[in-house]
Amino acid sequence: MTAIDADQLAKAKSSAMASLAMREHSVLELQQKLARKNFTAAVIDQVVTELQQQNFLSNERFAEVYWRQRAEKGFGPVKISLELQQKGLEEAIIEHGLVAAEVDFEALIERVYQKKYHNKPCRDLKDKARRQGFLFRRGFPADAIRSVLD
Repeated sequence: MTAIDADQLAKAKSSAMASLAMREHSVLELQQKLARKNFTAAVIDQVVTELQQQNFLSNERFAEVYWRQRAEKGFGPVKISLELQQKGLEEAIIEHGLVAAEVDFEALIERVYQKKYHNKPCRDLKDKARRQGFLFRRGFPADAIRSVLD
């Protein structure tokens, strides 16, 4: 390894650690961040491998934290799952994160609905459809939406 490679490796690791100090990242997110800073693929791979071995970078931990954070902001399981897929996580890791996060989505959809609509009854079908659309865009499944509106 040349001095330039060692220097690049140190800079990449420092950048990665700074990012991870702010919040958890998925492996894909961190790889993309480092690539945007023009580090080579070899340097990125080595940094990511080292950080995973040292347990500073973990897709499993990221998934669990992400489930909790997004649920706290009122988003449903469908939306959160899709976001995690876009961040490069495999289905098994997404499911494990959901279980580990222990989010009660039935209580969450009720809370989100009450915050927005304050026990006001639906005026008509158009109003009901608008409310369904709101909850659907928040990422809640159709059966949960029906149970809240009925």
